[in-house]
Amino acid sequence: MTIEEYNLSSDKPLNDIEQDALGYSKFATNLARCITAGTFDDGIVFSLYAEWGAGKSTTLSFLESEIKNQAPDIEILHFNPWWFSGEDALLKSFFTQLRALFSNWQSKGKSIAKKLGVISEVLAKAPIAEAKAVDALIKKLLGTDLNQLKKEIELLLRQEQKKIVVIIDDIDRLTGEEVKQLFKLVKAVANFPNVAYLLAFDRKVVASSIEKSLNVNGSDYIEKIVQVPFELPPPYPSGLTNLFLSKINYIFRNVPDKEHDQTHFGNIYHDGIKYFLKTPRDVIRLSNSLSITYKGVEGEVNFCDFTAIETLRVFEPKIYDFIRRNEYLFSGVESNYGYSRGDKQLELKRNKLNTLFEMAEKVPSKVIKDLLLRIFPKVSSITGNIMYGSDHSPYWRKGKHICAPELFNVYFQFSLPSSIVSSNEVEAVVEATSTQSDLEKVILKLSIEVLANNRTKLSSVLERLVDYLADLEKQQVINIINMIFNIGDKLLIENDESEGMLAFGGNNLRLGRLMFSGIKQLTNDKAERFNVLKAAFENGKAIVTMADQATILGQEHGKYSYDKGALDDSLIELKHQERLEQIALSRIRADVNTGLLELNNNSVNLIYDWARWVDNEEITVWLKEQLCKEPMKILYLLKGFCTKSYSHSGNDRIARKNERLNVKNLSEFLDIEEAKEIAKGIYDHTDELEKELIKFFFSECNLFESDPNTFDRH
Repeated sequence: MTIEEYNLSSDKPLNDIEQDALGYSKFATNLARCITAGTFDDGIVFSLYAEWGAGKSTTLSFLESEIKNQAPDIEILHFNPWWFSGEDALLKSFFTQLRALFSNWQSKGKSIAKKLGVISEVLAKAPIAEAKAVDALIKKLLGTDLNQLKKEIELLLRQEQKKIVVIIDDIDRLTGEEVKQLFKLVKAVANFPNVAYLLAFDRKVVASSIEKSLNVNGSDYIEKIVQVPFELPPPYPSGLTNLFLSKINYIFRNVPDKEHDQTHFGNIYHDGIKYFLKTPRDVIRLSNSLSITYKGVEGEVNFCDFTAIETLRVFEPKIYDFIRRNEYLFSGVESNYGYSRGDKQLELKRNKLNTLFEMAEKVPSKVIKDLLLRIFPKVSSITGNIMYGSDHSPYWRKGKHICAPELFNVYFQFSLPSSIVSSNEVEAVVEATSTQSDLEKVILKLSIEVLANNRTKLSSVLERLVDYLADLEKQQVINIINMIFNIGDKLLIENDESEGMLAFGGNNLRLGRLMFSGIKQLTNDKAERFNVLKAAFENGKAIVTMADQATILGQEHGKYSYDKGALDDSLIELKHQERLEQIALSRIRADVNTGLLELNNNSVNLIYDWARWVDNEEITVWLKEQLCKEPMKILYLLKGFCTKSYSHSGNDRIARKNERLNVKNLSEFLDIEEAKEIAKGIYDHTDELEKELIKFFFSECNLFESDPNTFDRH
């Protein structure tokens, strides 16, 4: 299918029988044979019944082609009453077209056209039911009555011996009065010899219009007009499927092969989507919607999930809106994992979902439930016994699934929020892992690109990069680890720190998770893991990151922690961890001796780790040297020793943030009186925020001096 062949019209019929995928062409061929082979000396009225969107117009298009092929001499008049507004316009337009057809014939045809013109005028001025009024007008115009005029037309038509097929479509789109007038018209001229009428409409819709307009039984009225009714057969089920697949194959033509999941799509289609596609128009409605909305999120969503949620938007808007407004029921994992199935909160969620299933209007509630079970694992956890843990989250994020909390709203906004990194950008990082230098360039670029939430793109990429580790070659994973210990210190960005009671930390923790996951992905051999880390420590430049990760590796063995027990699944052996500490310490001392280690925003984190391995005096000497050269650097210390904690009382809606500057900890590395003198000396050279920090320092010093234990209580 080319771009030119794809259109956004749900009503445009097919003209080429070769394009038929639904079986309508065979029906049209047989119907054409009935019309062309039959005789209708006294005229006849056929009907073609079908619901809106079932394919009437396409079938009529095929029928015209078949009639022309089987009997080229038959005249075809295609009249669409929907184009004309009002009863008078409808009548006049019909007879104008009929007169034009006869005018092209020989002399007899011109006579017929003239007489039809008279009937047109009369019918436009007098209701058919008022026969006396009609006769009076005709006598006034021609000096004869209606019956005589019709006989004259009938005689001329018999002499011509030419068949005429009048096809009238879209009757079900007319108002009740217009339907009544059209049927009066057909009734008045239906018995013209050699003239066949084919009326196409939704029987239920037209019967209802007649009942409202004429106050009579609509079905009985139709039976008096129609002599030979036909029901449009349902399309081949496989035909609708193939039609839908041809549409979406074009819409999703740019989806990479690696993202094609035939099993997932097949489950979604057969459990849910196919039940909404009952007519060709349903297929076109959905595919039209997808062709427009997908453009805004192309590459950022799972196309299978997107098709499923768009199906609900198009056909079940109430259910779609409920899902959009109740993310807590659908995205992520169920928090009540492991709890009793009688848990009240879980029961409330289950009741809400059961109510949602019953909101279905187009399909049975089971279809809605089955479809939602396919795209929202959390629904399975709430309504059934299948539980999903957080270990599934990386798979969902990587697969761009709607159930991933990070992506849920993307599906409903039809665009990528400015606070989210695109999947394309994450995948660009994955591609760059082939070489360490390329990877570092991409990572550093992301570290200076700021999102709408004031965090860098890097913070999001570091979290999502973990999802792709299983797909990488060994060297690619090693390149990531080497990158962490080479430029990691440049990636410790203040704006990327999480705040609040539910904070998940900053880039130091993100880098740590990436490193741990990468090492585990590489090998189960602890000695081999150590060799990879040892090489990264020896060749890297990120001293703060090395010290931080060496300390965390030590905590796995019960060091530097309240819990002195070692983990059975520690990343490396204790002796290897101690060797990494030695390497980190030697790198720190080497940088101190060469003057490369400077006091900066990350120094306090380094000081805490450094102090685990040496006497504090070594650190104090370095700090004094740094402050002697650049007294303004004391601001790094004051800021670094600031801590935040959060408290929440019973009456609080939002947790209270409590900030302290831990003078006690600072005093372990620098004499407080010396620190106060330096702070006083730079005060006049600082900006407003820095002045506030210095004031805060002095107020905390006062508290510390009055009660040295004040920082033991938080």
